[in-house]
Amino acid sequence: MSYVNLTDADLLLEFAKLLGDFDEPKAEELKEIAESKCRVALIEKGFDPIVAKIVETKKKNALDAAVVMSFAVAASAEGEEKEKTVMAIKKALIKNEASIEPIHLLSMLTSLFNTLDEKSKGRYEIYMALAERAKKADVVDWMIGEDTPKRMEEFKKCWDLNASEMSRLLLRLLNLCQAAKNKNVFGELLMKYLESLHESGKETKENSKAMQDAKDWTRAAIIATFKAPFQMAHRMKTLLGLNVVKDLQATDKNLVDLLKMFVEEDFKGYLRFSESKECMEYMDKLGIDHQENLNHFRVFAACKLPLGIYAYEDIRKALEVTKEETVEEAVMLLVLSKKVDAKIDQAQGKIHLRHTAQREFRDDQWADLGEKLRKWKDGVKNVLSSLYKARQM
Repeated sequence: MSYVNLTDADLLLEFAKLLGDFDEPKAEELKEIAESKCRVALIEKGFDPIVAKIVETKKKNALDAAVVMSFAVAASAEGEEKEKTVMAIKKALIKNEASIEPIHLLSMLTSLFNTLDEKSKGRYEIYMALAERAKKADVVDWMIGEDTPKRMEEFKKCWDLNASEMSRLLLRLLNLCQAAKNKNVFGELLMKYLESLHESGKETKENSKAMQDAKDWTRAAIIATFKAPFQMAHRMKTLLGLNVVKDLQATDKNLVDLLKMFVEEDFKGYLRFSESKECMEYMDKLGIDHQENLNHFRVFAACKLPLGIYAYEDIRKALEVTKEETVEEAVMLLVLSKKVDAKIDQAQGKIHLRHTAQREFRDDQWADLGEKLRKWKDGVKNVLSSLYKARQM
């Protein structure tokens, strides 16, 4: 795209010929008007950037020139006038996008975005337009990065987005994530999207349809947590309380029940669940691995045991090890999970349980940790005070 240099007299003259319906103006006069950034004077000379000429012109260089002049006017405006001008330019660009190369359109929309004040709601509309066109312009990786989930929270606060607006924004970014094949960011944004649908409730047809459309993604979000339930304890608990998950009860009761078992660490409940042929077929259909689930529940069970030395039979009962399996194999899988540190003493037939991880901190544990940190802080202060007094002696 050939941008017009507004300080070049010859280009200004060409610009006037292309857009003006009047005799050739003096280049110097146009230059003075542009430098003065006086919108009234520009309009009087026929250079109102909001007129339909931006859309109607068939000449590419005329469109370029109109956009550049529009940007100059928008940049010089303030307050509501700036927002009104910028949004009018954005509307004109979108209407005429068929004649603009995708990457150039995104460049101009980005310039408009940066022209607006940081807390302007207009930025939300422009960002939505950018997200909708990023794939076509082949700039998905520019919009989707590891910091995207964090930026969405900043945008929500900065632009004062309600739950419905936030869900529309996240949905658009989720589609981009799929194009970028960024699974990590997709998972985080998906959780935020489902939470936003939950916050907005079911008051509108639009939201009800969104929740219906989100069912496949909801299933995917639940299934993804089964791969690492120890690390995703908080996410699983959050999912279980969402309306979109509760709505799955009608069509995917087994999946919701399975999620609940993982949240509650209901080992015996899972064993009963897996005894059902229907439930096993359901898991196979969704690609949920029974043996992986069994290993996860055994990790949960082992982490609940007090540290110490156990007989093989005690471990067999605690981990629900079948006759077809060996205790040693089950314990080795615990160690490989890196959540349990255990030593096998085959000669004595004992298992030394030396360390276990904790899946989630409870409120009382956080309070206890806070008290310990306070005592440690007081102790450090006392030591420093004693050292200071000793130096003064």
